[in-house]
Amino acid sequence: MAKYMTPGPIQLPNEVLNYIKKQPYFHKSIEFKETFSSVLEKMEKIVKGNALIFPGTGTLSVDAMVYNYVNPNEDVILLDIGEFSKRLEESLISRGARVHIMKSDIGEVIPPDVLQDYAKKIKDLKAIAMVHNETSVGVANRYVEKIQEIARSLNAILLVDSVSGIPAERIDKEIDVIASASHKAFMSIPGASIIFYNVKPRNLDKLPTSIDLNKFISMKDRFETPYTPPINVIFGLEYSTSYILKIGLDKYSEIHKERTDYLNSLVKLKPIAKKEFRSNTVSAFYTNHAEIIINKLREKGYVIATGIGNLSKNVIRIGLMGDIDFNDIKNVAEVINEYD
Repeated sequence: MAKYMTPGPIQLPNEVLNYIKKQPYFHKSIEFKETFSSVLEKMEKIVKGNALIFPGTGTLSVDAMVYNYVNPNEDVILLDIGEFSKRLEESLISRGARVHIMKSDIGEVIPPDVLQDYAKKIKDLKAIAMVHNETSVGVANRYVEKIQEIARSLNAILLVDSVSGIPAERIDKEIDVIASASHKAFMSIPGASIIFYNVKPRNLDKLPTSIDLNKFISMKDRFETPYTPPINVIFGLEYSTSYILKIGLDKYSEIHKERTDYLNSLVKLKPIAKKEFRSNTVSAFYTNHAEIIINKLREKGYVIATGIGNLSKNVIRIGLMGDIDFNDIKNVAEVINEYD
């Protein structure tokens, strides 16, 4: 069976799979509430904020964030650093926001001082929206905490897509709202949208129950949800969050950085991300042989990913999360280097 070194879903440890493979609890039962309470408590130790978990993926998490914190006709700055930034833009547009796009050069991010100067020119700015870890190009925007300060100084809120970032890409301070998911650095199976909030939802209209965060917030103290939660995904998170806390947040992040540094030291291809913005979780490289490399690696027992959008034929992406080791990275790099 192939080993997955993709941007997500990731190669899961057997311990996580063993936690998942059991009869789901009735979601109103004492057993479920005990597990749910434990997971929420640990999630909130990993990321500074109030945690919400509901059925979905990273995309639904981002949409829920947008619809709960942006109202139609409000002015929002979007920091565009890749394909998932554009998807965040699509969500904002569908919500009816007036989107002001700041696009960075590929492999880079907008400097905070440039953002601040631009933001001051928008009369009634309500939000800044950004991707923390851009999965499409392997770029991490590590200015997120500085951008939070800028947003706060302008009486705006910060909306962060960190679907492939936290907790391997650290955010140590309180952020207004973060959208994430279960199947990447949180190391469970797909199926759970995750929101961390430090500002309550500010939507002025009624939303569908599936994305109405106020409904989840009102029931959270009872460890209940307004509809059936992703129970077996939460089982996986019960193990993975314990694992992350046991080894420590610093160590967990460092493990991913060590993998990234090792991969980049071996691969001869040009990385997309500038060195200071290289993601700890996903590395992306330019190549004219993407499909050949992917097929050859599959023969060797490894699965990686192509690029997305305009880069689909000229980029390979390698996930560095989950149950992989330095030998896996070495094996993958050796195949890639046959086609430099």
